[in-house]
Amino acid sequence: MAEQKKKNTKKQEQENSEKEEKVLGEQQPAEESEPSQEEKAQAAVQELFAKYVRLQADFENYKKRNRETATVMYEEGVADVISDILPTLDFLDMAIASQKDESFRQGLELVKKAFLDAVGKYGVEEIDALGKEFDPNVHEAAMNREDPENAGKVVDVLKKGYIRKGKVLRHPLVVVGQ
Repeated sequence: MAEQKKKNTKKQEQENSEKEEKVLGEQQPAEESEPSQEEKAQAAVQELFAKYVRLQADFENYKKRNRETATVMYEEGVADVISDILPTLDFLDMAIASQKDESFRQGLELVKKAFLDAVGKYGVEEIDALGKEFDPNVHEAAMNREDPENAGKVVDVLKKGYIRKGKVLRHPLVVVGQ
């Protein structure tokens, strides 16, 4: 029976304290209560999660920029190397043109073909300029020649030009008809 009385007393005390809290809450203006430890921890977790998400997005952007930069650098490096070795093709053309011995000329033409095949693997193509309309974006005019039939057209190519993936590596040096 004593235990029953203790339980009832505790229950009454609990109900009384709840009533007091209710009355106090109605009498006093609403004050901001300090956040509990659990709420503080929850806010800290949310803040850290937001930082994590931003950091992950920044890292993904960094990787993307890095890949793009590496691709651009590779393409520019290939273009630079090919531009540096293009004069070799000019020398081969001069050697072929000046050669009188047919077997030696054929040998030089095979070397030139192999060379063109090698740079062709990297997308390098010769610009076909002869007989085309002069385009200052593609052609480099060395001089004009009187030729009423071919006015505004390329009538002679002094130096061959090359293009790679839509980008001119070397402009062809041409003579334009007037």
